[in-house]
Amino acid sequence: MKLKTLKTFSNDISAHLLKTRLESEGVECFILDENIVRLNSFYDLAVGGIRLQVREEDFQRAKDLIEEWEDRPYLDEEDRELKCPKCQSTDVYAGFKSFKTAVGWLTLAISLLLVIYPFYTKTVFRCKACGTEFGRKKHKA
Repeated sequence: MKLKTLKTFSNDISAHLLKTRLESEGVECFILDENIVRLNSFYDLAVGGIRLQVREEDFQRAKDLIEEWEDRPYLDEEDRELKCPKCQSTDVYAGFKSFKTAVGWLTLAISLLLVIYPFYTKTVFRCKACGTEFGRKKHKA
């Protein structure tokens, strides 16, 4: 059985979520280098991240499933397609880590001074067209 790396992750939770989702579709998955990255998050760079691998014959199907899931539109609280509040584009990144708040900048500075990891980030959506960061809350059009 030959394995092929489908995707790499910097945290094990995201890897396990995708693994579970793919296995629910009948694609057998394997996670490699999870323990070394858990030991120290800086080892992530040394080993190339946590690797999610699938059988070579399942690779294209798994890629197609991921692409299908990523192409689905994001919805707001009223099940309408999520749009950028600035330019009304529906082409957005989800789960974007932002530290553009005062707390984010302060913790980033403290993290760099004290050489500690992690620093405060807020998870937001980011418009691919104009770069605006926003939450899922309803925005007036």
